[in-house]
Amino acid sequence: MTEIGNLLLRWASEVGEGKITDFKATLAWITRSRNIRVREGAEGRWLRDVSALGHIDVDWRNGLWAVSPPVLTTLPYSDGLAVLTGRRTKATSRAVEELYDSGDRIHWLSNETAEGDIAVPDTLLLGYEHPDMLLRNAERIGCTFVPCAARRLFALLPDLALGSPAAPPALGNVHTVERYNHETRQYEPAQSYGEEGLYRWRSTDWARLIQVRRGQEWHSTEHENGVYLEHARLGTSAMRWRPESGKGRERTGRLSVDWGAPLPPLHARAAVLCTGIQPRIHKLAEVVRYDNVPRHAAEKLAASLLQELEVEEPAALRKAAR
Repeated sequence: MTEIGNLLLRWASEVGEGKITDFKATLAWITRSRNIRVREGAEGRWLRDVSALGHIDVDWRNGLWAVSPPVLTTLPYSDGLAVLTGRRTKATSRAVEELYDSGDRIHWLSNETAEGDIAVPDTLLLGYEHPDMLLRNAERIGCTFVPCAARRLFALLPDLALGSPAAPPALGNVHTVERYNHETRQYEPAQSYGEEGLYRWRSTDWARLIQVRRGQEWHSTEHENGVYLEHARLGTSAMRWRPESGKGRERTGRLSVDWGAPLPPLHARAAVLCTGIQPRIHKLAEVVRYDNVPRHAAEKLAASLLQELEVEEPAALRKAAR
């Protein structure tokens, strides 16, 4: 299954950019032609996940996508590992193979794919003993070297805020209005829209609108932002951080995010680029887990989404407290 993810990234790298609707249609055609059964919405989730991996930039509001420039970047507290993100053409793969043949440490890792979803590309990690090796390898691959892009992204995370003022549902759209239910994590038919909350409906041209109501005012938003605005309004938490157990590794750990609260695109990319691999889905706990996230970075991410991060103290500190 992972070969389809690599094939799709190769195709996107050669095409370069386009409309999201056309991209989704291509994904649907390729999966059908290969008898790959997918759940509804798999095409959009593939774009979302590959964007988080740093390969594609997606402008959901304007319906456009573009392949990201190729970048070789180190991982935080990684003990000599860097990840290659962005455009991956035939020439890129050939250059990586030449590095491998010359003795460089190259690791291809298959990413976890939820049942019914389309496999995303494999992650490509390069080992190094000295930063000068990364500059040399970036030049040979034909990409840019960026020291720890994850840390830079965490520093750039915007603070969550209400979007621009917007109009309420028109009379002709009231039968399509749905309100987000915080407990079920789903949109449900709204009997009215007089209460504060997160709403969505179809406009007159059948485009889906997502808006937040606060008092008598309506504000445009995206689904991910709207969910965290709801958490802030209700005073609930959707994320936790737990330090690693290894000696000297307490500064980094696992960030767990509730299923019903997907991270906005930039936040997701910052968290994913701490490892360069897909987050792990824990069905029993109903959380998505991002590994190797530094505590200060997790706190910055949570604060930018108006969340108070729940932190589990290291085992040594808990033992000392007793």
